[in-house]
Amino acid sequence: MTDEPRVRPEHAVRPGRADARNLLAVWFIRKSFYALIAIGLIGAVVSRRVDDVGVDVTSWESVTSEIASPMIGLALGLLARLGSGFVALWLAYPLARSYEVGLSARTGFGSGIGKWLDRLQLARAFRALRWTHHVRQVALQRLGPSGRWVSRVDPVMDITNISLWVIAIVGLVVWT
Repeated sequence: MTDEPRVRPEHAVRPGRADARNLLAVWFIRKSFYALIAIGLIGAVVSRRVDDVGVDVTSWESVTSEIASPMIGLALGLLARLGSGFVALWLAYPLARSYEVGLSARTGFGSGIGKWLDRLQLARAFRALRWTHHVRQVALQRLGPSGRWVSRVDPVMDITNISLWVIAIVGLVVWT
């Protein structure tokens, strides 16, 4: 057994700057989930609407009033989390298509859909790999000088997320 890792982080980012830029953009959108949820919670605490978590979509006026409510943070957070997952899967799919497994081809009933599902599972694996710190570091290096600036965003988001959650929890404890 060698000390060399079997999956190199460089193989999880396609050549060039575009894939690296897209990977990091989706990562930061995914990471904003925590801040958006906390902001929605803080807004609900400040406006005293913590008990009012129902969503009324019976008319256009009720939809627009719900959009203006503090609970929009919750909706945007969930949308950011789900949307970033699907976009990341879409960005990882070309890597899965270019990967050759070296196994015998599937045959028989359902082999067509089976091949597609296997590719989808491989894309999900690449998506998970692309979220790791080491792959994100490769993406930052591929961005060149702008990657150094972008690398500062991650710890700032960490501090912001933690701070907002502390404020939200304290607000819940004190004002409810």
